[in-house]
Amino acid sequence: MYVFIVNPSSGNGRAVSLWEQVEKRIIKKNVRYEALIGGSEAAARQFVWEQLQKGRVKAVGVIGGDGTFNAVLQDVVHSDTAIALLPAGSGNDIARMFGLTRDPHLFAEKLISGETKRIDVLKVNNSFGLTVSGIGLDAEIAVRAAGAFYKKPLNKLYAGGLSYKISALEEILRYKPFKSTVTIDGDQYVSDRTWMIACGNTTLYGGGLVICPYAHPIDGVADVTMVHTVKRSNLLFRLFPMLMKGKPVLRTGVTYKKGKQIRIQTSRPVSVMIDGESIGTTPAVISLHEKAVKLLISAK
Repeated sequence: MYVFIVNPSSGNGRAVSLWEQVEKRIIKKNVRYEALIGGSEAAARQFVWEQLQKGRVKAVGVIGGDGTFNAVLQDVVHSDTAIALLPAGSGNDIARMFGLTRDPHLFAEKLISGETKRIDVLKVNNSFGLTVSGIGLDAEIAVRAAGAFYKKPLNKLYAGGLSYKISALEEILRYKPFKSTVTIDGDQYVSDRTWMIACGNTTLYGGGLVICPYAHPIDGVADVTMVHTVKRSNLLFRLFPMLMKGKPVLRTGVTYKKGKQIRIQTSRPVSVMIDGESIGTTPAVISLHEKAVKLLISAK
């Protein structure tokens, strides 16, 4: 059996149209399925969990954005049930990273054929994620972008990623750095002036910003990017423009490390996010779980 979660608010209603096309294709194939259209992320998780308890679920197909995908991911990690994404959100970093199709017909065909790949997963405190966990400035940017008045208008123009960039500009101008102690596989890194710490299973977030340029989702380690001792003006005019261009920031004040177990302590509680979703504040304990989820590979 297959389970589908459809977020009708994604893509200004485009997710529903995509689902209708997917449904037609799977009905033609005589595929047994259950679907939930609408509801909260908590409701989506409950629905998936209930279906998993009833019996064998081959795959869960998500038609929506990265946030909906992340909610469903929590219940399929460390299982034989695959997860698939037909992107219909604003950022779509997961689809961008894995080259996932936006074609509903190809998505349905790939889902039924069952071509999957085991992918590493991050666990941040009690939450799983597939892409990047941000601590500090980048997490605050994500919070601001999610609630920004300009998000919906930009989504209607299919420029949802721009809301992150506008929010980044606003947040950089006001954010105050913090002291941090980062422990990576037993090695400790201390900074009196930290802007943000990103732990990546993949390279990018925020609608395409490349924050962990050397990350790979099947290499068995997390990439850690620490941004510290950087002037505010350099953040605004050098670092973020370079991230937007997808270039590694090779300069003093930006440190790249790798590890499996990361512990982050800060001088004040700072925001923590994973896959663009806010999950609380520091301290943060992050671990890399190798090949912990089966991802449908629906190449374009």
